[in-house]
Amino acid sequence: MHMIDQGQALELKTRLRDRAEQLRVDLQRERAKSLEETPGNVAERARDAEDDSFATLVVDTNLTEIERDVDELRMIDSALQRINAGTYGTCVDCGREIPIKRLQAEPTAERDVECQELYEKTHASARTPSL
Repeated sequence: MHMIDQGQALELKTRLRDRAEQLRVDLQRERAKSLEETPGNVAERARDAEDDSFATLVVDTNLTEIERDVDELRMIDSALQRINAGTYGTCVDCGREIPIKRLQAEPTAERDVECQELYEKTHASARTPSL
């Protein structure tokens, strides 16, 4: 089984670390924005009949952005741990190699495409809308 080489691992590790730093900056900005945009502050600035609904939407959107970034940081941390442990590039479910093209497109991938598709079908998130 061909595993990723050291050069590829270093490149992906650098990309993961750079993305983590960018997310940390975004989180600081989003946190500051969420402290400013409480429902009362937003509603007070808009002064309209639908202010409360809009204000709640703004706050919920800010919190969703923060949650999304924190989740991505966790995935990056997990990928960096797998690189350090020497298991990066190996599917956590079946043990097969994850193709380098998949890792380059999605450096946090922990499953090959087949296992990821099965995972998504069997572990549908409560946040994922369905028809």
